[in-house]
Parts: sequence; structure tokens; C-alpha cells
Amino acid sequence: MQGISFLEDSVSVILSDISNRELLDRMQKLVKTERKITHVILLHIAEIETRKLYAELGFDGMFPYLTRGLGYSEGSAYRRLHSARLLIQVPEISQKIENGSLNLSQLTKMQKCIKANEDKGGVLSASKTLEVLQKIEHRNSFETEKTLAKEMNMPIESYEILTPQRDDSVRLVVSLTKDEFAHLELAKSLLSHICLDGTWAQVIGKLAETFNKKKLHGREEVTQSAIVAAADRVDSSRAVGGLRRVQDSQSSGLSRKTKRRSSRCYIPLDVRREVFKKAQNRCEYADVISGQRCQSRFQLQIDHRVPVALGGADGIENLRVLCRTHNLAAARQLGIGGR
Repeated sequence: MQGISFLEDSVSVILSDISNRELLDRMQKLVKTERKITHVILLHIAEIETRKLYAELGFDGMFPYLTRGLGYSEGSAYRRLHSARLLIQVPEISQKIENGSLNLSQLTKMQKCIKANEDKGGVLSASKTLEVLQKIEHRNSFETEKTLAKEMNMPIESYEILTPQRDDSVRLVVSLTKDEFAHLELAKSLLSHICLDGTWAQVIGKLAETFNKKKLHGREEVTQSAIVAAADRVDSSRAVGGLRRVQDSQSSGLSRKTKRRSSRCYIPLDVRREVFKKAQNRCEYADVISGQRCQSRFQLQIDHRVPVALGGADGIENLRVLCRTHNLAAARQLGIGGR
């Protein structure tokens, strides 16, 4: 197989000796090869299960054969087994697996929905299954589950679960309405410069901290005791470090505006708003070859297309919105810093 031959050739290559473009080209070919091999593996799994060949090898089912016999992790075996079964039911998805428009996680979620439907006495035709699968092509996990929940009429669950853990942290499972989640997602975007890891736990914690300080203003004793109690329960060394940095800057007597003026070019607020509006509050970086735009909302920063150090102006036409990753990448490309 040509793909396997390319894979064998790639193993012998010293990656540090090849150019960036060649490295990316090779990676693209490897991914295509991986998908093709995965598709072939799914066909083999389906045929072995049909013939029940696992029994001849001493296994009582396909799953034990994949895990104990072939060494797959339980998660990997589960996804491949369910995907193989769906592939047999709907052979039309073969090409979609190879070109990457559908992945194993999506096929597994679809198969689980089909099983849940069957448990309720329903029967889903192959044509309906293919129709639903077409609607989740190129979707991320969240969008896939949202589409499947609607198309497969999955039951709506609403509950809250609080589970204490041995380090005094608490695991929280909660259902949110569409509007509640939209507000929370917007808050996550706006707090991305403070909540560097971007976890929901950080975002919820920061929102609660800000609200509590506002409501308890002037009651330092209560506020301090609440903060100390929280610090005892949560390992927030990174957040505390960030809080100390903020306190240090405040105690220095410098306002944020003054500090910005002294460390970088000051961009008026109305100009900043216009730049973000033009960018639709998303990163504007686009790959020069594919045209693929980043569109991240995480840690957005205003960047000078032509840096100030190289004579760039502060006008809107020279400003753009980049996420932190692409802002640093742009700086590296121009040789003016960034890690």
C-alpha cells in the first residue's frame, strides 16, 4: 500500500533537517495515511466480528479481543468497534472517514444514539442515519452532540451534582439553558486574559470572586475570611500569583492607562472598539496558502500590521485583532521577540 510505504519512509527522516513547508506537507500526508489505515482496520474489525473469529483465539467477544488480544486501550477499542458496526450499516460513510469529514468519536456518538433509539423500540433506517451523519460532518464534539440531541430526539436532562473529592475540591455537574450558557461562554471570552488556562472552573471561580468582592465591599473581615477559606480548599497558586501582580501594580500608584502608555503605544478606546468591531471580536490571522482564518476568541490582542518599531502608525488601517498565539507568532516572524 502506497500510504504504508510513505509511512515507512517517514520514520527514517530526521525531522529537524527538513523545512517548515516540507514538515507540514509530510504531516498532511501522514494524516491521510492514518485515516486510510483506520478505515481499513474498521473493515477488518467488522469482518472478524461477523465471522466470530475472536472465539477461535479464546476471547468471548470482540471487545476483549481488541483490548487484551491486540492491545488497544478500552476507549480506542470502544470507538473502533462501534464505528465498524456503523460502517457496515451505512457503507456510504467510507469516503467520509478517509477524508476526515467524520471521525471515530462522531461515529461512536451516533451509534450510541441509534442504540438508545432501539432500546425505546424505534428503528432508524440507513437513509435517515446517513442524513443525520451528513449534518455532523466537520463538526466539533460540542456541535456534534448538539445536533444529535436534536435530530435523534434525545431526552432533555436537567440536574445538579456536587461530588466532594479527597483534596477538598468539588466536582460540579450542572445543566444550563441556552441563554445561561451563552452568557457564560461570553464571560469566558472576556476573561481569557485573566483565566489563562481557559477552564470553566477558572471562569466560574473568577466570576464568583468578582461578584462576592462587589457585594461584600466595605466588609473586609468577611471578605478576607471568605478568601482564606477558599484558598484552603483550592490550589490556586497561579491565580494568587496573578492577584499579587495586580495588587503590586495598584500599590505602585500607577494607573493602568499610565502603565500602558509607558510600556507600549497607547491606542484610544474608541479606536480599540472599532478595531474589535471590524474583526467581529475574533482573531483575524489567516494562513496565506489555505486562507484558513483562526477566529479564536481567546486572549485577543490588538496588533500593528507594521510594528511601531518599524515605523507603523496607530491608525485603524494598520491595526488588527490577533489571539495571543498568533500575535507572538507574528512577532517571531518579524524577528522582534516573542516566545
